[in-house]
Amino acid sequence: MSDRSPSPPTRRVIDIVSALAATPEPMSVAAIADRLDIARATATAILAELDSAGWVRRDPSRGYGLGPTLMGLHGPALPPTLGDILTELTVRTGYGTTLSRIEPDHLTVLDVRHGPERVVPGLPVGHRFPLQFPAGASVMPWRSAAEQNAWLATAPDADRRVASALLTLVRDRGVALFRPRTDDAGTVELLADLLGAMRTELGQPHLRTRALRRLAFLTSRPFTRAELDSDAELPLSYLAAPVFDTAGQAAYEVQLGPLRISTTKSERDDFSTATIDTAHALTCALTP
Repeated sequence: MSDRSPSPPTRRVIDIVSALAATPEPMSVAAIADRLDIARATATAILAELDSAGWVRRDPSRGYGLGPTLMGLHGPALPPTLGDILTELTVRTGYGTTLSRIEPDHLTVLDVRHGPERVVPGLPVGHRFPLQFPAGASVMPWRSAAEQNAWLATAPDADRRVASALLTLVRDRGVALFRPRTDDAGTVELLADLLGAMRTELGQPHLRTRALRRLAFLTSRPFTRAELDSDAELPLSYLAAPVFDTAGQAAYEVQLGPLRISTTKSERDDFSTATIDTAHALTCALTP
């Protein structure tokens, strides 16, 4: 922080927000204070105000990251109640949830809520990455033909037919469900647990990104219609449902991540209902 700032208190706020924006992992009060060379009491007071305004968010490990209100500055302002709705989904299911804005060529993470069952360090709030199959699958059935074709073109040749069928299935069911690509679902569960256990040690961003990308790839095989209707016990990675804006566009996606090695049809149905209910509640909050 510059001692020549005409308003040192304002400069401290800017420095804290800038530090959080530049750091992929949530930061503790101590880490923020040390990095910016300010008193911990000062950092705590500023973060409390930013948290109450939704500009930052504190996770279960007491680390801070950018909040949904700040992220809303890159698009339409988001109602503060959205976070509460996401929290209700984690309480209802026991698993983490994510809300993302889906634009024609990229996806931006707006809010993340960790569930008590497993804390996996996913993409941080504010992270933006290219929109490629299967990301954004839940909104694509309601997008233009041009956007659908562009999205389908990002799928590997081996997945192109699956991606096309997924659009029809999601429009019929209102939710997309994914399972591990490998038959060894235990590998996915082990990787998720390791990431959760190492979330404070996996400090090098490139290693964290590689691990998360690998986990995302391993968990991204869409369920087929026959599998969804099957009574068999099957692994379940995550679910996603569309959230609509005031213009009636499927502009957002809510995602639930059980990362379960085995689920019954009844459990899958319950997870689907919970995700769809949450998407509807988020839509109502966005379109009062």
